[in-house]
Amino acid sequence: MDSVKEYALLISAISHDLGHFGRTNHFLVETRHELALRYNDKSPLENMHCASLFELCTQEETNVFSRLANEHYSQARKVCISTILHTDNAHHFEMVKDVSKIYEMANNTCDHQAQDRQGQLSEDYME
Repeated sequence: MDSVKEYALLISAISHDLGHFGRTNHFLVETRHELALRYNDKSPLENMHCASLFELCTQEETNVFSRLANEHYSQARKVCISTILHTDNAHHFEMVKDVSKIYEMANNTCDHQAQDRQGQLSEDYME
């Protein structure tokens, strides 16, 4: 993974709940909250977190991307948006299902990589 993606992931981790005010997406949609209306009921909180991050970055003193070239900024922005939007719990089970499918297709490789020098599965892996 390149350094721009790593940096963008760190920024996403720090800001994934930026501006959170203690309500759920479901609550916002059911109460027809301004954010639910603005984002058409699609992950209103996560969209707001992304927008808040990049709004904060419009100010020179708080722009964590100010030293990036335009190409790297665009790449970092895409990573941040994708990462933060994926924190919506409504997508959790679908993502777990996708990871399980990938594991099923490559479990022999995963098991091989988890083996220790004596050919036994490591204790950490078995837990």
